[in-house]
Amino acid sequence: MVPYFVSFLPQVSMEENLPPYSPLDDPTVQGLLRHAVGVLLPEYLTPSRYANITRYARQWFPQLEGRFHSYGKSRQILLFRKLGVRHPESILFETPAQLLTAFLQEGSPWGYPFVLKGDKGGGGSRVFPIRKPESLPRRVTQLPGNEPALMQRWVEHGGKDLRVVVYGDHAVSYFRVGGGNFYNNVCRGGRIDHTGWPDLQEKGVRAVTAFCREARIDVAGFDLMFPDAGDPVFVEINFHFGRKGLGGSEGHRLHLRRAIEDWRRRCLRLFTEGGEGRGRVRVEATPATVSDLQS
Repeated sequence: MVPYFVSFLPQVSMEENLPPYSPLDDPTVQGLLRHAVGVLLPEYLTPSRYANITRYARQWFPQLEGRFHSYGKSRQILLFRKLGVRHPESILFETPAQLLTAFLQEGSPWGYPFVLKGDKGGGGSRVFPIRKPESLPRRVTQLPGNEPALMQRWVEHGGKDLRVVVYGDHAVSYFRVGGGNFYNNVCRGGRIDHTGWPDLQEKGVRAVTAFCREARIDVAGFDLMFPDAGDPVFVEINFHFGRKGLGGSEGHRLHLRRAIEDWRRRCLRLFTEGGEGRGRVRVEATPATVSDLQS
């Protein structure tokens, strides 16, 4: 059989190309998936459709189990605990109302300041520094009432945090430097620094790529902090992340295309060697920058 790949992603053509919403109960579609060397998934998938596609495929990209199992800050904390990575000490609540009740009864276990977080929301929109007790009741009202909420111990980040974006087996990293404020988000005025603190960038990339191997995460942006000389502190996983530090949308597409090409080569190698493993073949990551791909 001549090896071939199937793509559900319209922007990337392969030997066989299917519309993203092709009927999976069609025997022809099932046959194409079963015999393909690998399947490139569409950009948007529900957990059920992901399961239905991958049940027929021997290899696929990207893997999304980690995304589905760690959507929301509360689940991410549980994942950090499970995999034993350093992260902010956290107390999880099913709702903001439960958090408020516990706080009014017991206060903060760490003193002040500490951090209040909603479960969803990007750009720091539902993340608040709590510097005094009377601030929390007002901030709690700004969180969705039907979602989990967190109290977190304050981490001294030194006015910066590291964003590490993984694309398959390579990663792009840069610091987001705030102006001495609590928030380092670029959308809140944070400055992007690709070259600063290279030793910390290397340490962060190593930690993230090792984490992704265990968590089965292929494409995501991680926020890390370095309060001391120890391991980096995992703060958050962003499955929808900004593009400014990546060279814009075009830079993002270049990184994703490189990851797809690397995955395709490894699938072919496994196929020719007679391997029968399922999922994505992974090797050690090599950090990359936008300039690497544009040169």
